[in-house]
Amino acid sequence: MPFGNFWPKGAALRVQKRSIGRVYGGLCGGMCQLSRELWLAGESVPDDASPKNAAFVDRLVAAQINSLGLPAGPMRYLALQIPLRVSARRRSTAQTLAAVRTDLEDGRPSCVGLLRALSWSPRALSKHHVVLAYAMREDPDETTLSVYDPNHPKNDRVQITVGADSTIRTHQKDPQPYALLAF
Repeated sequence: MPFGNFWPKGAALRVQKRSIGRVYGGLCGGMCQLSRELWLAGESVPDDASPKNAAFVDRLVAAQINSLGLPAGPMRYLALQIPLRVSARRRSTAQTLAAVRTDLEDGRPSCVGLLRALSWSPRALSKHHVVLAYAMREDPDETTLSVYDPNHPKNDRVQITVGADSTIRTHQKDPQPYALLAF
C-alpha cells in the first residue's frame, strides 16, 4: 500500500455506506490480506488508494475482518502470548516457516503473524502484527524472510530473521517478535 498503517482517528467501519463505528489499532492484517489478493489477481494497488478514500477503506476493513479468521485467529494469538508457552511458540514459528516456504514455492506471497507481546491479558492482542512475506532465504544457521510491512510502506528492505535457536529479529526498531503464526 502506498501509505502507512496509521489510523489515529480510526478507519470507518461501514455497513451499506452507513458508519457504525471505527476500527482502531491499525489494519495490518487487512493491508497484507488485500495486497496478497491484489497480487494473486494480477492487479496493482488502485491509484486512488488512500485512507481518505471511503470505498478503498471499506475494502481494507473487509480484508481486515477476513484476516482475523474469527473466532480461531485471536484465540491462537492468546494461547501463544501466555508467558509459559515457550515450546508452543517454537512449534508455531517452525510451522509458519514451512507454510511460508510452501506458499512461496507455489508462487504466492504469505501472510505471517508476529507475536509481539507476552501477557496473560487479552488486551495484549492489539500489540501483535501482520506482514506479507514475498521471499525467503534459508541458510544452515538462519532463515530470512523479505516482507512487506504496513508499518514501513515503500521500504523493500524490511526483513525478519529466524535463527536456528528460534530467536526472531527484525531489521527495524519495532518490537521483536516472540513467535511467527501462519495464516
